[in-house]
Amino acid sequence: MNVELKEYTPLFFEALNSYRLDKKQSDFTASLEYCLYERKDLENPEKTLVVIVFEELPVGFFVFDQGNDKYKLTDNPKSILIRSLSINPKYQGKGIGKYAMQLTTQFIKDQIPQINEIVLSVNFKNKNAYYTYLKSGYIDDNKVIIGIKGEQYVLTKKI
Repeated sequence: MNVELKEYTPLFFEALNSYRLDKKQSDFTASLEYCLYERKDLENPEKTLVVIVFEELPVGFFVFDQGNDKYKLTDNPKSILIRSLSINPKYQGKGIGKYAMQLTTQFIKDQIPQINEIVLSVNFKNKNAYYTYLKSGYIDDNKVIIGIKGEQYVLTKKI
């Protein structure tokens, strides 16, 4: 599959800001505008905004976060948190998200080599995302946290 992960630049903004998730999906993630302008992820040196590129088109994004929020999921200081995964609905159901999540290990090895674990949480009601992560090598370690929208599975992937 022709999927790549690339670090965000403003050239990706229009394509990534042009799609909208339905109400159900948008309850579980953040928009690009929120990440850029409210949470100010690009201004935070602990965060890396990553673009999912499919056949040379930006079709989604997520954020790698090395900040303290990861400690809600792990005690590992060499871990990194994935947050705000979003895929353009036009490209969902094609395996792009699964393949992109498989690529996270190599991206970390190349870009942030001091990291040895990826962590994330998925809302209990977001079954599609949960199974996508499991199919791409993330492990459910039977830990549950309570998030803003309810119970969340904690998933990990060793690097």
